[in-house]
Amino acid sequence: MTTETPQESEEARDRHASWMELFFDLVAVAGLQQLTHLLHHGPTLADFGLYVVLYLAFWMVWAVIMLYGNIARDHTRVMLMLSAMLGLGVMAAAVAGLPERHATAFAAVYVVVRIASGRLWGRGKVVVDWPVIEMGAGVLPWVVSLWVPEPWKYWCWAVGLAIDLVVMFFISGDKLLAGVQDQFDRRLKRMRRSRDFDASRVPKLEALHADPVHLGERLGLYVIIVLGEGVIAVIAAVGAVAWTARVLVLGFAAFVILAGLWALTLLYGGVVSRLLGGTETGMSRRHVMVMHCFLTGAIATIAGGLGLTIDHASGHLTAGIGWVLCGGVAAYFAINAFVGVCTPAGWKWSLTWPVPCAMCAVALGIFAPHIGALGLVCGLAAVILPPLLWEYRRSIQEQDEGTER
Repeated sequence: MTTETPQESEEARDRHASWMELFFDLVAVAGLQQLTHLLHHGPTLADFGLYVVLYLAFWMVWAVIMLYGNIARDHTRVMLMLSAMLGLGVMAAAVAGLPERHATAFAAVYVVVRIASGRLWGRGKVVVDWPVIEMGAGVLPWVVSLWVPEPWKYWCWAVGLAIDLVVMFFISGDKLLAGVQDQFDRRLKRMRRSRDFDASRVPKLEALHADPVHLGERLGLYVIIVLGEGVIAVIAAVGAVAWTARVLVLGFAAFVILAGLWALTLLYGGVVSRLLGGTETGMSRRHVMVMHCFLTGAIATIAGGLGLTIDHASGHLTAGIGWVLCGGVAAYFAINAFVGVCTPAGWKWSLTWPVPCAMCAVALGIFAPHIGALGLVCGLAAVILPPLLWEYRRSIQEQDEGTER
């Protein structure tokens, strides 16, 4: 068995996203924009549940193709990337008709892309950092859903994605590789008994690893895409209503929230910023990917919630709109707290601001229908600013200590 690991050369460290990868990411922008329409239906619990399922499906397809480009490097096939891009585009277009129509088309494209992605690497190659590629059990419920009516179709999707999440959390790539190696050895032993056995035609088992620096950049760029969708949603919402003082203050507070999320996630977020930057934090890459999925999902939900609150600037907020926004913020801080516990930062860091801020967001969600859009958005902006100042001050102290050394 041979192992391919990322080259620790100057060339590997200087590697950046290609034009093809950046072009592919445009589909993610379209998909996120389509998903926010589901939240405009109320949103009811069913609407939000479908929103979560569709986001996970979009992210899963994006992650599989992103990792292909990461590992394939200069051997990336452009036509394959364009085909995957077209598939994601069809999925994004189908969202507008959900839940009444286009569900089967959405599922069919998802199945095709997922099955095809499992055959990208060739025989004898195992992607250790992403066991979901090798274990296609999560695709089976999607295949079943092609012949199941709504709403059971969506439950099949949720079961399939739940299986994928379990694999990402609990299935180690190294153990998977060991199992594949064992099966490979047994099969090879049987082949040697054949008279037509040709040793030169036996493929070698290779373990494929992601390039951590390039992976960090790709994950960070996706965060920028999600935040960019939030900026677009806020601008569109402000531009669609009369400009009163309340609307302008709401728009400013929404911008503060988005800018704060950008800084906390990619600039001064401590553990999370290092995690997405490709720096070793004690978490496996598959767990880093899971945290990225949850984190960007929370940010996307916040972005959609900000647009909804500005649409209701002069009236009362429904409980659904309040929980979309506050739930997204609470989930964002809860994920930060979980990451802190799972890394050397520990509980001490998680209790400084992630846990208290999550609790404050939950409290604002409870009172959202009573305080209105302006009070809610300004309150969440006030929740985000203290951790941002905390991390900024800590980063300055670390820089000063590094200079003294």
